[in-house]
Amino acid sequence: MSTNATNPTNSNDEASTDQATAGGIFTTLSWEEPQPGEDDKGPRVAHAHTTTRFEGVIAGTSDAHYVLFYGGGTEGWGDGHYHGYEQVTGTVDGRSGTFVLAHDGGFSGTTVKATWTVVPGSATDGLTGLRGHGGFTAGQSEGGTPYTFVHEFDGQ
Repeated sequence: MSTNATNPTNSNDEASTDQATAGGIFTTLSWEEPQPGEDDKGPRVAHAHTTTRFEGVIAGTSDAHYVLFYGGGTEGWGDGHYHGYEQVTGTVDGRSGTFVLAHDGGFSGTTVKATWTVVPGSATDGLTGLRGHGGFTAGQSEGGTPYTFVHEFDGQ
């Protein structure tokens, strides 16, 4: 499963006045996932490793690992769910460092919807104290994927 382009998700969480709501575009640079054999097209569990470039409120690159469940289906990737962790190196609002996003997502056909949350305590250097969440909706196509990211820093 490789994703790109469509609309960002809208979070149901209300942002407080000290949180910044923003977004940008991410582009999947690589997607490594062993493909099933012809006799293994039914429900299965898979692992994917990806690299991504972020532009917007998050600017930088990332390295992610996902565990995916493909439940079958007749179109695209079928129906399934995934969880994963993505380590981002770059900037948020001009502050530099690294942080980890925990992903929770699902897919049906060729559409993926996911939410992510900054793993508490994962931010380093100028990003220490970063808290946030966001997500995206993407379809299988060329180009970048719009994302949302609501965030704040401890002590602000």
